[in-house]
Amino acid sequence: MKAGKGTVLIASGASGGHLFPALAVAKVIEQQGYKVRFVLGGAKFADVVQRAGMDYVRLPAAAFNDRDALRLLWAGFNLMRGFARALKLMLRERPAVVFGNGGYASVAVILAARVLGVPAVIHSMDVLPGRANMLLARFADVVILNFEESRKYLRHVRGRVLVGGMPLREDVLAAAKVRREKGEFFRLLVMGGSQGAKILSEVVPEMVALMSPEERKELVVVQQVRADAAARVAEHYAKLGLGGFEVASFFVDVPMRYVAADVLIGRSGIGTVMEAAVLGLPAIYVPLELADGHQKLNAGLAEAAGAAVVVEQPYFTPASLLVHVRALRNDPARVEAMGVAGKKMAKPGATEAVAEMVLEAAR
Repeated sequence: MKAGKGTVLIASGASGGHLFPALAVAKVIEQQGYKVRFVLGGAKFADVVQRAGMDYVRLPAAAFNDRDALRLLWAGFNLMRGFARALKLMLRERPAVVFGNGGYASVAVILAARVLGVPAVIHSMDVLPGRANMLLARFADVVILNFEESRKYLRHVRGRVLVGGMPLREDVLAAAKVRREKGEFFRLLVMGGSQGAKILSEVVPEMVALMSPEERKELVVVQQVRADAAARVAEHYAKLGLGGFEVASFFVDVPMRYVAADVLIGRSGIGTVMEAAVLGLPAIYVPLELADGHQKLNAGLAEAAGAAVVVEQPYFTPASLLVHVRALRNDPARVEAMGVAGKKMAKPGATEAVAEMVLEAAR
């Protein structure tokens, strides 16, 4: 697309949780007549950007979340190289605005924008802003938050702070309009994130084994696992006399899997939390235990809204999980209320809202 109104540089790609919301925003910005170019930290996710039909450039980048001194030095060296290349890129492209949505891939680009006086916007999606956004909030002209609750974590902010919500993929928003049909089976969807959580592939099958034969006959389990665990988990379920099961390391149609499910069991990355919310899918979250605790905060917000149950990892056992699953299975009214609470928590118009905030900074 020709840059009729100018170019927007989008720095993203530290993870799929960063990249997919950025792609959703990019499509809206393109529709407004701007040229969009992604800036990626290395080659990761370049194929995803290509499949989306977006142009991109790669900069050297490395994470600073390593305790090894040599790796930290290497990360610092790559940041300087990335910063120098980002300066050259902006002098060549003359972007109307730069947009970063977290991760180390965005640091050099936002800092270069600040030096050159290019409007810079960042978006923080987790309740607790990540390290990169904590740093970049000191330099950005606009900080967009997913949640109002995140304001208290940003003590040093240079520009305006706005709440725009979480941009979601088009297929997720389309699935949210599909009516969920009540069936004869109780359907569990188990999602372990992009790599498949090991603990889920261990605890959930054992939980199912604790059920009575009658309960298992009325249960369908659809579970995403690590590739090396798929055969073991499938063999386990095959022996239990379930109403049905499917085990895979990757599902291409995740939004429709959400629609078909009665309850989700999974980690609480912000993408999962907000997708389940907009689809009205009740969840049992097992937050990944990270040093900053951001998954625990994400899950806690969903629980406070009435959309989820949180089971911290030390207490996530087959027996404890069975208690929660039975409680939901035997209380359809509660399940329905949790779905309604999730939809109230979600912001279906967030993609357009965030895109407009970015373009307003450009104007």
